[in-house]
Formats: sequence, C-alpha cells, structure tokens
Amino acid sequence: MTDAATVEAEVAHRLGQGDALSAFDCAAAARREGIESSRLRYLMVRALAASGDSLGAMHLYEQLDLAASGDVDSLALAGRIWKDEAFDQTGTERTAFLQRAAMAYDHAFQASGADFPAINAASLYAMLGEFDRAAALAGPIAANGAADNYWDQATLVEALLLLGRGDEALFHAHAANAQAGTRAGDRASTCRQIARLSASGAVDPGHAKTIMALLRPPPVGFYCGRMFRAGGEGEANAVRAIADTLDAQPLSALIGPLACGADILFAEAALDRGIDLTIVLPFAEDDFIAQSVQSGGDEWLPRYLRCRDRAAMVHFASTARYVSDDCQFILGSHTAMGLARLRARELETVALQLAVVDPDVAARSGAEIAGTNADIALWRDKGGETLTIPVGDLDRNLDFPPAPKPPEGTRRGLYAILFADFAGFSKLGEAELPIFAHEVMGGIGRILDGFGDAVLFRNTWGDAVYAVIDNPATAARIALAMQERLDVLPPGLGLEGQKAGMRTGIHFGPIYRGVDPVVGNELWYGTEVTRTARIEPVTLVGQVYCTQPLAAMLALENSRDFDCDYVGKVRLAKDYGELALYRLSRRSA
Repeated sequence: MTDAATVEAEVAHRLGQGDALSAFDCAAAARREGIESSRLRYLMVRALAASGDSLGAMHLYEQLDLAASGDVDSLALAGRIWKDEAFDQTGTERTAFLQRAAMAYDHAFQASGADFPAINAASLYAMLGEFDRAAALAGPIAANGAADNYWDQATLVEALLLLGRGDEALFHAHAANAQAGTRAGDRASTCRQIARLSASGAVDPGHAKTIMALLRPPPVGFYCGRMFRAGGEGEANAVRAIADTLDAQPLSALIGPLACGADILFAEAALDRGIDLTIVLPFAEDDFIAQSVQSGGDEWLPRYLRCRDRAAMVHFASTARYVSDDCQFILGSHTAMGLARLRARELETVALQLAVVDPDVAARSGAEIAGTNADIALWRDKGGETLTIPVGDLDRNLDFPPAPKPPEGTRRGLYAILFADFAGFSKLGEAELPIFAHEVMGGIGRILDGFGDAVLFRNTWGDAVYAVIDNPATAARIALAMQERLDVLPPGLGLEGQKAGMRTGIHFGPIYRGVDPVVGNELWYGTEVTRTARIEPVTLVGQVYCTQPLAAMLALENSRDFDCDYVGKVRLAKDYGELALYRLSRRSA
C-alpha cells in the first residue's frame, strides 16, 4: 500500500497543475484504501473546492472536522470556501459570504501570524470597502518583501496592489511568473483573486489587467487528427510538426483520445514535455484498441499502453461495446472537447483545438459526421480557435476488424436522458396517493408539456419519471424546473419533517429508438438508458446529478445558465460500476 506522504505529494502536484478533479479522485481513492492523514483530508477538501463545488466542499470540511486540526492551512481553507461561494451569489448574500470568509481568514491569521491568511483577509476587507483594515494587514507584508518562491511573490504582488503601488506589484509579478513555471493551478488562483479585486474596485484595473495577462495559464488543448500506420516518412513528418507546434504554443493541459497516428503522437509529445495529459475513450477499451489502435498496426499497441498508463486521467464517454455506430465516436470527441472547456474555465484561460490534417483528405470533403474534419467544423461553429497542423505522406491503409452491427433499419442517435423518482413515495398511504398523482406527477407533466417537442418521449410508473430530450441544455432546464417545482412539497402528503423530494439523474449518449414488440408503444432503449436509471438512486434528495458527457456537452455548447460541480466517482446502484458525476444547479445572475 502506498504511504500517506506519497499520496499527499501526488494530490498536491495535481492541484498545482490545475487538475482538481483527478486530485480529488486520487485523495478519495487513497482514503477508501485506508490511507489517512490530516494533510490528505485537507488536500481532498481543497481539491473539491478548486473544482468549483464550494458548498459540497464546506459539507466535507465539516464532516472531516478540519477546523479541529488547528493548522493554518485548514483554518484558512474555510475562508477560501466561503469566498468562492460568495462569488456564486449576488447582492446581500454575496456580502454576507464575503464577511464570513474575511472572518475565517482573519481567525487563521490571528492563530498563526502567517502571511497567506493575512493577505486573503486584507483582500476581502478591501472588497467589502474596509480599506483601512485591508491596509493594516497588507502593509507589513509589503514591508517584509518576499522569499524566493511563487506564493510569497504572489502574496507580495497582491499586497502592493492593495496599497496602490501598482508599478512595484508589476515588478514582482515578473518574479512570480518566473517562479510559477508550469503550475497552471497556482497561476489560475492568483489571476482569479486579482480579477475579483479589480471587479470590486479594490485595486487599479490597469495594473491588474497587465499582471493577469502575465500570469494567466496557457490554454488547455483539445487534440484530434488522422489515424495512420506507424513508421515511414508520414509518421516522421507528423512527429516533427506536432513537436514544432507544442514548442511554439505552450499549453496547461492536453485532452483527447488515443487512436493510432496523430492521437498517440500528441500524447507522447505531451508526456515528454511534462504537459498534463487526460485521455478520453469513446467506448469499451478492448473494442477501442481493436478498432482504433491495432487497425494501424500492432506497433501502436505498446505505445498506446505507455501513454494510457502515464496519463493523469483516463475517462470513458461510455463503457458500452462498439456496435459500428459513428455516434459512439462523436460522443467521445464531443466529451473531450467539452472537458477541455471545463478545464479551461477552472484555469481562468481558454481552450484551443490542435488538429493534424492530411491536406489531400482535408481538401476532398467535410461532409463526414465523425472524424477530424467534423471535429474541426464543430469546434469552430462553437466559437473555438483551431491550430491546424498539415502533414502529408500519411499511410492511411488501415485494417479494421469486423464489429457487431444492429439489424438493418435500426434507428439510433445521441439524446439526453432523464430519470427521476420521489424519495418518500413508499411512506404515502392510500389517501395520499391521489394527491401525489395530481400535485407531484401532474406538476411534472405540466413542466414537460411546457418544453413542447423538445421532449421526444416520456413515461412514468409509480413515482418514477423517464424522459428522452433532444439536447442536453433543455434536459438540464427540465431537471432543474422539476426540482424547483418541488422545493416546497404540496400539503396533504403527510411528509412534513421527513426527508422527501425528487432525485434526478441526467445523461447524454446513444439510444436505440423502436417499437415495443409486446405492447406496441414507442420504445427508447439501450445501455445508456440503463446507466442513467442507476444514477437516480445514488443522487441526494432534492438534487440533480449529471454525468461527465452531459456536463461536457453543456460546456461545449457554451451553456452559461448552469453550474456543474464535481461530486466524484460514485458507485452506481445494482453493481453498475463507478461513474464520474456532477451536481447540476442554476447559475446565479
């Protein structure tokens, strides 16, 4: 078993790189294996906070009783969580959370005398308009200068900005930039803080903008490109072209699949340069290897395995078997593109597409629905920037193995899937059931009616609701509208004081569409439908959980109405494996 110190170092490294999700999963997995330490518990909560789930992080902070440790990092973490929650609120609620955060940081400073909580308390007081208190805390930090490390330099920069000494702050920002290196997460944290100070009027916006431009992390890359056989002039050309591109364009992280050809070359180049690598596979790994790795020659397999094993994270858009459906590849690439945008948001930067194209193939047609040309067209359609990397002489003589195919005429497509049930239904008596049917299920029916033809299919049994919806954003709006409709339970159910309410899971994936051969009704079915049904039982009452593909699609579509806060890898009901889940909520104005 790995010791606690090794796990702590790995989690801290992932946080420094800005990979909050894998940092949280790493810490959670270690604790499930019996590895425990106060530092590991602190890092686990910090990772959850860094992923954007401030209220979830505070719940875990209190559950693990981090405040009892008394160490400065744990005490200050409460301030960080309340500060993040403040910026998810508006008006008086934001002010209340800012005050709470300032008090937590000030308490950590009084207990430790450390600069880190002092500067955070100073910044919060400045945001609240208490400039004298802010200056009293920032002044000694500016007078003492900084040690030769990133966080001391960043703290000094912040103190100088608060004191109105912008030119000095810019000078030390250059030193901080030299110290930061590739630690994208640390850079993002500093930029987020300075942006908040600037927006609140606490510091000079001109100096703030210049310093953020200097410290901002490089883009997050999503890569794609042609599959081809190993060896020969084509691979040598691709290796040189990818290397030149990555050397010219710094990146905080790279996200993409791992097929033979361009994908594996991107992954190898990223790992050689220490770029954080996340792999996204579209379906079951054995089938992916057969269809997309060994189809270019067996030489690719050991290279695939080395990249997979060294990647920071490996995600599956689906673990279903391959059934000769382009929708499966589309789901994989769209999930990877969305995850790149989610990661870029966390890092206060932008997402950039890098695409290896064969000039001859690219010139022929862009009509395909899956593949490199389709990925480029979609990314640009969603407002993204693409760096195309032309590479000629690629050996495209691939040898694809046979794969199962659905019967002729089978209809299949990508849709959003919703399952919900009512926790507390089993407690209802005979007299309450008509009230439930009319008020609860009737209310849900009226919500679905309000979304018209976007709801392609709906069904209920007892307290359960199943719906198929034409796009992820509409599914998210429906799920949240259902939850809001039941924030207050209708009277007469007899559930006052009990834990009752809707639990909703939503997903995005390929579904078969046909006719039920038993009853003759329309039928929407498939592995992803079953998977969604397993989410709702593990969802907390009154909340909506969504899968990684759905969260990624919301990001890819630039849907700014929602927040998707990482819950972690959750074991699904009925032994259906683990799934990375997010808590869906409506974004405040």
